[in-house]
Amino acid sequence: MDRRRFFTGVGTGVAVGIGGCLGGGDDGDDGPDRPFPDAEWRGEDGLNVATLSERHVEAIVDAGGATLFSTAETTHDGDAEPSPWLPSQEYESAYDLENGRQYVRQELTETEETDVSELYVADGEALVRQRVGDETQYGRQSVDRSADDFESAMRSEVVTGIRVEGETAGGETEYEGLNLWNPTSDGEGEVRGEPTARFAADSFEGDRNVPETVETASATVHVYESGVVPRLEQSWAGAHDGQEATVDVDIDYRDLGATVSEPEWAAAAREDTNA
Repeated sequence: MDRRRFFTGVGTGVAVGIGGCLGGGDDGDDGPDRPFPDAEWRGEDGLNVATLSERHVEAIVDAGGATLFSTAETTHDGDAEPSPWLPSQEYESAYDLENGRQYVRQELTETEETDVSELYVADGEALVRQRVGDETQYGRQSVDRSADDFESAMRSEVVTGIRVEGETAGGETEYEGLNLWNPTSDGEGEVRGEPTARFAADSFEGDRNVPETVETASATVHVYESGVVPRLEQSWAGAHDGQEATVDVDIDYRDLGATVSEPEWAAAAREDTNA
């Protein structure tokens, strides 16, 4: 894990696509096979990615924040770890617009010893706690970020997996996320007790660092009627650095409108870094 990037990034997210397995078909009629048929974020039998992204972000802004929770499970069949590599991990980033607070946690999940980095940002300062094995280190730095800057950072992160906006060499806007898949309507679903429209894909057209050659891929995305994407599931497998590798990345958007509380370790971080 890049500790310096974690400290200064203040919430960069996991820039990945969406996924799952291709499921049942849709006869094109309104009904349980095609929930929310009049939703603007629909595009024929697929998704209008730009509109979906806008609805998703605006709903989170209106709610005052949300938590992005992501897991990555990775495997390779060689004795030595290939390079580059994405270790299995959990990533959590929670935003609270009203109080201007953010909490980030990144934990490697398949290591022999504890390996966790945490970041708490509020009131013009960023506090960090890093725990590796039995060792704990703290960090502290000032943060000059306006309310608009904070909202902008949240807007950028909460489209992780849905849309990453960029610019082509010709100056045109491009979208990297769901547009790299072929999501089609896969009936109705449910996430945390709320009905969803489910979309599934079995083809990925983008480039990845891990695995460097995508041989098989699948994806599933759930969408609430509001346009919020509460869950993304994605899987890639293929050749990587002379080995066969698999990467499964799941992303949840949850806790809309919840507040971010100061972590219990914040006082110890301030005391340890008090010059």
